[in-house]
Amino acid sequence: MKKLSVALMTKNNEDCVGRCLESLKWADEIVVLDGYSKDKTIQICRKYTDKIYQKEFESFPIERDFLLKKTVHNWVLSVDADMYFPPEICEEIRSALEDPNYDAFLLKGLTIFLNHEIKHCGWYEPRYLRLFKKEKGHYDLTLRCIDPFITQGKIGTLKSHFIHYGGNDFAEYFAKIKRYSALTAEEYQIKGIRVSKINWLWYLCFKPFLIFLYKYFIKKGILDGIVGFLVCLNSAISYYAAYAILWDNQRKLEQ
Repeated sequence: MKKLSVALMTKNNEDCVGRCLESLKWADEIVVLDGYSKDKTIQICRKYTDKIYQKEFESFPIERDFLLKKTVHNWVLSVDADMYFPPEICEEIRSALEDPNYDAFLLKGLTIFLNHEIKHCGWYEPRYLRLFKKEKGHYDLTLRCIDPFITQGKIGTLKSHFIHYGGNDFAEYFAKIKRYSALTAEEYQIKGIRVSKINWLWYLCFKPFLIFLYKYFIKKGILDGIVGFLVCLNSAISYYAAYAILWDNQRKLEQ
């Protein structure tokens, strides 16, 4: 089997980081990047590795790239502290690395949100490129929030899924929306997107509404019950908030 490095980002995750690392302790290397946690995150991580780094957060791609450069092995599994890897996907990862025919693999994530498994809304799909040969790609450092590994190689898909604990507190989830929306607004600014008198209805009304319809009906969020409705609504709110923050930032610059 090809040797595997686990690259984990964390900050103030004492409630879940141990669960994540315990599920991946079989890997050949674990490297942790911590955003100066104020809880017991570091102490927990030290039970699994001594390769722990700390730095102030700049953007998700920059943090991923920093962490990637600290890994030793060519195959990397990029994870977050709120993930858990059941035995089925761990075995599939090991099998895939026995004699890999691909340069990267897409993974499915089963999100548990408000104590419900979300199997629709576009969330339960093989869309996470987290297992890859680091020599075959890179992160786009111009982005702020979205952080896919961009590979020039062949991409396969794993059948099993990891578990993503999306949170059991609605207020906490809204705090995440606020944070990610601010970063996304910065990303839009870099891309040159402007909210103007001509297009504001599209960005602030129609596009978020269409996002909700797409997630709820096309991606079948309706089958996930009330929590599915909230997930789809939150997706729409995230887009609205990002464009509203973008407009506000542009307004302030023009004053």
